[in-house]
Amino acid sequence: MQSYRSDPVIPAVQPNQPARGAQGGSGPEGQKLDLESSRVLRFHARAGTTLYVLEGEVELSEAPRWLAGTMWRQPQRLPAGSVVALPAGWVEVLARRAATLRLQASVPRPWWRRWLAPARR
Repeated sequence: MQSYRSDPVIPAVQPNQPARGAQGGSGPEGQKLDLESSRVLRFHARAGTTLYVLEGEVELSEAPRWLAGTMWRQPQRLPAGSVVALPAGWVEVLARRAATLRLQASVPRPWWRRWLAPARR
């Protein structure tokens, strides 16, 4: 049986607003988190939130899904350098080794953009 500390760490992930005059190659901006080995990070992700694994190794479990009448979660191992776009829902990140993460929330589009954008084919 795997043992780990399950103290929830729930970050408030803020959307990244690009500054005026910012240059395109500035790299990902967002919230940087350090997790000790065997620490668990649980949070509710908005659709499009991006998780960057800067150092260490983590195990990512996305929101549970229905499969043949049962709840199912498929964990993924992510080594340093991995980038994952998360779907909406509760996410759990277990640090296999001490890890440094960067969370970048998606920037919500204004509601009128949906109606004014031309149809794409």
